[in-house]
Amino acid sequence: MARLSRVETQVRTRQRLVEAAGVVFARRGFHAASIEQVAKEAEYTKGAVYSNFRSKDDLFLAVLETHLQERVEFYKRLAEQARSQPGQDLAGLLPRLDESGEPWCLLQLEFWLYAMRRPAVRRRMVALYRQYRAHLAPLMIRYARSGIKPSEVVAATIALYHGLTLQWHSDPRAIRPDMISRILRALDRRRRRSDRYQPARRAVRGRRER
Repeated sequence: MARLSRVETQVRTRQRLVEAAGVVFARRGFHAASIEQVAKEAEYTKGAVYSNFRSKDDLFLAVLETHLQERVEFYKRLAEQARSQPGQDLAGLLPRLDESGEPWCLLQLEFWLYAMRRPAVRRRMVALYRQYRAHLAPLMIRYARSGIKPSEVVAATIALYHGLTLQWHSDPRAIRPDMISRILRALDRRRRRSDRYQPARRAVRGRRER
């Protein structure tokens, strides 16, 4: 087997550290997790972590970026699956609240609160989420309607997922686990109904103008 180059070794080390950090952060939370624990999980030294990441903030942002990229690919696969199945839509394939990962939901909310008080960290986090929403916006065109852009549907869906996931895990009887799908389908029905009535409205408006 050919030996890895120095660059390839660095890439592999960084990837292993990010994977280990994802496990540790999900298990312990952002504040309770330490660089030492990440190094131990990855079977590297603490120095190896700091040679790849400046701080715990930097490491978490790398984990978050990887997580968001994976979610984009996941939702794209769902959208492709929906297109290949007659009568199916993306909303019907979205994970239910009882299938959503509570640890990641809590972890992201914990980091949001932390970043909001640190402008430099917040700017980097905002850039990641802007990119995330931009990648998902084309998938949400079906659920947009007049006055609501696809990117806004994405932002609202993210907020719903986080808020409803916390509510469902704290009190499962409070809401039905398919709530996100039902909300998006309601938006879709309203958009299609509005599109059907639009020609009639334009005709009435034209007669009034004459």
